[in-house]
Amino acid sequence: MPEVWNALERNRGRAYCVAFTAMVGMNLFRQAVDLTKSGQTAASTKFEVPKKGTRLGVGFWGAGRGYLSHHLVLDDGVVTNYQIITPSTINASPRDPWGRPGKYEEAVMNTPILESSGDGKFVGIDVLRAIRSFDPCMPCTTHIHSDQGVVTREVNTCACGV
Repeated sequence: MPEVWNALERNRGRAYCVAFTAMVGMNLFRQAVDLTKSGQTAASTKFEVPKKGTRLGVGFWGAGRGYLSHHLVLDDGVVTNYQIITPSTINASPRDPWGRPGKYEEAVMNTPILESSGDGKFVGIDVLRAIRSFDPCMPCTTHIHSDQGVVTREVNTCACGV
């Protein structure tokens, strides 16, 4: 376990996850090849949509930024409510009812806004680096506000090089 949770450690964890996921994928592929060789080629199970009553469903999927969830209400075979909760919604959330900050807010607390090279020249923006460690596309346009609510600097950058 790292002593400090920061942007570097989140990116290191993401890199480890890629290697781990590749190993899991390789093992599952080998199992699929073995099943195919033994003649077990069924790829799906027959499913019929329930036509009577109310049904609730939820599905979760692990993504690079966190978990994505789908929520569904089915009434007599008809979808009456469907919601998707994305990792960005959770990560960028405001404080909860108990006053705990969202993931982005917690990550940038006590983080200097600007990073200098020591000779007073502007080098980078630490706040963007912290947020990009969760989601590389999130701060393509970031507005930084002071405590008085005044925009002190607008930064238009993209981690993808666009």
